[in-house]
Amino acid sequence: MPRGPRRLVPGSARTRTIALVTAPLLTAAVVGVGVAAGDPERATPAATASISDAAATPSAEASPTEERTLGTSRSAARVPLVSTRVPKATGKLWTTAPLKLRVQPREQTRSVGTAAEDTRVAVTGERRDGYAEVVVGRTARWVTASYLSRTKVVDPPPAAASGSGSAGSSSSASGTSSAPCPDGSSIESALQPGAVKIYRAVCAAFPELSAYGGQDGHGEHVNGEAIDFMVPSGDVGERVKDYLYANRAAFDLFDIIWAQHIWTIERSAEGFRPMEDRGSATANHFDHVHIKIN
Repeated sequence: MPRGPRRLVPGSARTRTIALVTAPLLTAAVVGVGVAAGDPERATPAATASISDAAATPSAEASPTEERTLGTSRSAARVPLVSTRVPKATGKLWTTAPLKLRVQPREQTRSVGTAAEDTRVAVTGERRDGYAEVVVGRTARWVTASYLSRTKVVDPPPAAASGSGSAGSSSSASGTSSAPCPDGSSIESALQPGAVKIYRAVCAAFPELSAYGGQDGHGEHVNGEAIDFMVPSGDVGERVKDYLYANRAAFDLFDIIWAQHIWTIERSAEGFRPMEDRGSATANHFDHVHIKIN
């Protein structure tokens, strides 16, 4: 049976309606994407508004970070802390050496003058890291605490320096002898001038001493800056140690060692500190007093 042209049967009315509605929307969407890609400045208002809002609204983490930056910035100008406290003196002490008047209680700080030796200075009782607070006018300053004394330092009495009155002897301004030792000065040639001064003073003040250690190849003795005063007894050693400590400023001492204890100018506020056991009387300094100059 011959067949004529077939006619396509259209879909339901509902299908046609959906196609007619969605087609324009899809077309508009494709065109909009193409325009936005070709010209970023012509982005849709909604996208522009979204970007603007994101830029204008800081994130929750930005604010604390900014505050910390403002609070700890090292490039910001710093305002020096100035103490307005007026120091109150609680007493007076004697200086045993010329002392720098420091702005802060530390070595590396500015000094604004010097307190003369053998003068009384007003103190507040405050001490930090080996420095004592003193009052100059209405201002607080700091000096090395170990060079302050409740009493004025008195030169050793003549009895302590018996045997030093031989002809040709002389005395320095501090009351210590500078005459050569009666038993000769064989160790002086290798000593520094400051060590020679101490050697002669101790030799004159303690004639019972007869043996000394000077420059040699070990420890603090290498450069001729140290001396060992060999003592016949513990009592003599104690007196030699006390004599050296009383004159530590005049002798410009760096350290004193006796009977397994050490004093150093760097830790002078601690006085004589115990040392570790080195195994023998000589190594522990029970038979001699050791000193080193600055």
